[in-house]
Amino acid sequence: MTKTQIFSILMIPVVALMGYLLFDSVYSEIQLAEEIKKSEVVVVDKLKTIRLAEKAFKVKNGYYTADWDSLVDFVKNGDVYIIEKKEEITPRDRTDPDYYKGDIIEVLEDTIGVETVMAKIFPKEDFPDFNPDRLPYIPATDDKKFDISSGKVKKGIIEVSVLEVIDNHPMDKTRTEEHPSPKRWPLRFGSKTDVTLSGNWE
Repeated sequence: MTKTQIFSILMIPVVALMGYLLFDSVYSEIQLAEEIKKSEVVVVDKLKTIRLAEKAFKVKNGYYTADWDSLVDFVKNGDVYIIEKKEEITPRDRTDPDYYKGDIIEVLEDTIGVETVMAKIFPKEDFPDFNPDRLPYIPATDDKKFDISSGKVKKGIIEVSVLEVIDNHPMDKTRTEEHPSPKRWPLRFGSKTDVTLSGNWE
């Protein structure tokens, strides 16, 4: 047996090991990508749930809250008004200078009752596993909480309530505040400076 043949035989396990390591690395990357995808679906669902709770809180109180205890208590024990809206149409007289604008339409609101937040906003048929006590916590983490902040910004002569909620513990470590695309920042909704509740996944 020549030296070349001996060398070739000795290289077989080395090549096999390198092939396995390469395959394992690629497979691990694919698995991680799948886990990240599943994790982000759950995180987005939780952010949407928090957004629903904050919207209801603002309707009742006039502002968003950055206090998790207050929000959780509101969801568990609070109530919301049941509003009935109807349009009242008044035809314009031909002598009216604004006749060309068409009929006058007024939207009238009438409070017809009160319902609990749990029943109105989070009914069991739509949220079967909903636990308000877990609202602040990021799914699949060691009880890490979403970062939440609220405040007011001036728009013209009025002050408007704003809110931002962020998952600052993403499974995907490529999600950073330094990324040039907002869609690649940590998952969030709202803003501290703009009047919006949009999510960066939308």
